[in-house]
Amino acid sequence: MSIKKLAVFVFLLASFPLLCFGHGGSDNGGMECGILSQGGYAIHLDVYVYGRMGQFKTYCQNIPNTGKMTMVFDLITPDLKSIPLEVKVMDLATGKPILEVPPKLYSTGVASIDVNFEKTGKYMTNITLVKGDGSNPMVFKFPINVGLSSFLTSPTAIIVMVLGGVVVGLGIFVFLSRKKKVTPSPIASSKA
Repeated sequence: MSIKKLAVFVFLLASFPLLCFGHGGSDNGGMECGILSQGGYAIHLDVYVYGRMGQFKTYCQNIPNTGKMTMVFDLITPDLKSIPLEVKVMDLATGKPILEVPPKLYSTGVASIDVNFEKTGKYMTNITLVKGDGSNPMVFKFPINVGLSSFLTSPTAIIVMVLGGVVVGLGIFVFLSRKKKVTPSPIASSKA
């Protein structure tokens, strides 16, 4: 194996974990995030986590850190623009709401709601369609996990995987470069 091929292999191996996080987090954002559909209506959720200097990352369901963020609900079905929606974010550990937004119309088709997840845990975001007298509400349930990312998606694990790949690549390189080529020695044949 040539040094160039080995260098390319090590570079690709080290870059692979970083390529997996192209959409800003442990989840796929954009329209790859789940769309909930029921009763002829569809709603899509993105969660925007703000970073330094106004930068943000988009997540679907698994959010790596606590803090202030914005949930953006895309009301995919046009009829939803004329139906009041109530938003409630529940802490599943306590059963208590951490955010309640009374029913209102989102005529643009987008509901943008700021929320502060102060502690790690499992949450449920309920979007309730308030139609008519409200006797038969329709509820869309979006589960959200905050700060519960698996070890494999943590920054520490990524660094360990990258460094491990580099060490393995260098080990292979050293092993192959020091390996001596065995050349067959001529055997002298003598007749007795």
